[in-house]
Amino acid sequence: MPRSRFLSGAITVAATSLLASACTTGPTGGPSSSGDKGRATVKVGFTSDVTSFDPAKGAGSTDYALTSLLYQPLIGQDDGGTFVAGLADTWTSTPTKTSLTLKKGLTCSDGSALTPSQVVASLKRYRAHSAGALLTFGAANTGEKTTITGDEAAGTVTITTATPWGEVLAGLSGTAAGIVCKAGLEAGAAALAQGAVEGAATGPYEMVTARRGASYELRLRKGFKAYPRFASMPAGEPADRLRVQISKNESTLANQLQTGALDLAPLTGTDATRFTGNDTFTVESAPFIRNYIAFNQRPGRPGADPKVRKAIAQAVSVKAFNNVFGGTGQPLTSYVDEKAACVSTDGSLLTRTDTAAAKQVLKGVSIKLEGSNAVAGGAGNSYVAEALRAAGAEVKLTNADNAAWATDVTANQGDWDATVFPLISGTLARGGTYFLGPEPAKGGLNYGAVKNAAYAENYAAATSTTDRNAKCAAWQKAQEALLKANDVIPLATVDVHYVARRGVAFAMPGGSLSVSTLRVTG
Repeated sequence: MPRSRFLSGAITVAATSLLASACTTGPTGGPSSSGDKGRATVKVGFTSDVTSFDPAKGAGSTDYALTSLLYQPLIGQDDGGTFVAGLADTWTSTPTKTSLTLKKGLTCSDGSALTPSQVVASLKRYRAHSAGALLTFGAANTGEKTTITGDEAAGTVTITTATPWGEVLAGLSGTAAGIVCKAGLEAGAAALAQGAVEGAATGPYEMVTARRGASYELRLRKGFKAYPRFASMPAGEPADRLRVQISKNESTLANQLQTGALDLAPLTGTDATRFTGNDTFTVESAPFIRNYIAFNQRPGRPGADPKVRKAIAQAVSVKAFNNVFGGTGQPLTSYVDEKAACVSTDGSLLTRTDTAAAKQVLKGVSIKLEGSNAVAGGAGNSYVAEALRAAGAEVKLTNADNAAWATDVTANQGDWDATVFPLISGTLARGGTYFLGPEPAKGGLNYGAVKNAAYAENYAAATSTTDRNAKCAAWQKAQEALLKANDVIPLATVDVHYVARRGVAFAMPGGSLSVSTLRVTG
């Protein structure tokens, strides 16, 4: 997994790829009739264009939103990490073998049968070409060390790994693992990336027209019944048509919500406050970015000293950091938020703010702090810098653009000491890869050269079992080791606020909007 590509893409999401979905409105303030059996046509807007419609190559939330409508994963993941049916109806999983039974009657968007052999071919392509496959099958199971087979008569797909790995189901639930039918596989990566490939889709919608940079239109597939069975699936019916158009900014979207031109829009800025206390709208908030301080722990760097890391934790205030973003975020107790499966919520593991104690260690210490300016112009970075200066440190702050930040901090041994890291992923396994293993120069993801043996041991234990109790017990020990060493200093989330007009409902499994669950309720 190339580090700079993954993280630079992730931060670009934070800055520019904010999903905004909406419906045209009729006289009653609800979605308008499409003329197709009386259901609504839903207009969907994005603040940036899709970079690729290939599910295995998605790099931003706009990519994930549209590809999730076209290519359905085998399973879904609900609140608390519970797995729910998708294209697969049932499954069994051990640390080395996962078997899934497909639902009967599955079809591709051209009406042809979706067979186990096609699913196998799609998963093999995902294994070979998606960065996410590393965490789906495990770093020790790359290439042919993961065997994927299908049984046409039984309607099953089986995945066998050479080394125990307990995250296969979690990986299969991701958008990148969406199943592509034979027509799409034969058309190739370039055709999939551009948009509509006839007969390729396995999801609830198929693309009718694609005008890159301008608009897209998708229509509901007749008879599609393989929606993920999330616990909070809303009542109502999916729209017959989704008309996607590129929008410029959140203020425009908020204006359109207020005038009735739109029905649903996720907003990250202050425009969301326009809709609080308004009976015409509901506002649901969820973490979008999880901010924490991480360190360059290579020899000679201040972050290599546990006393300095603790002092930096004592110098900053989570509440003050959160206030930089309007105070609407959620204070973190780990490097992921409270919605994550097995997350630690033990506040006693966190180092408390103590400026006086911090001054005794940080006075005169030179710290090179680097962060991305994609998140609120780097306001959070500026707060941390001032807090450290107040504790006596000599701070050089760099608010870098996305590419520079990704290169300096995550792709090589850049000249930095600490960073405010904006994590997009909300899972312990994915987010935790940045604190163990080899450094980027050696092909790994450990950008700060962290050496925490207890964390690494318990990360391995957590990710090599499928037993829920054992997994969570290991994750608790892993997080405890990381937090007590101040290898990571949790701060707070920057939230996205989903504003919905009456007549539109959706589910947020795990705290994230699932676009395929959007329903017209009246």
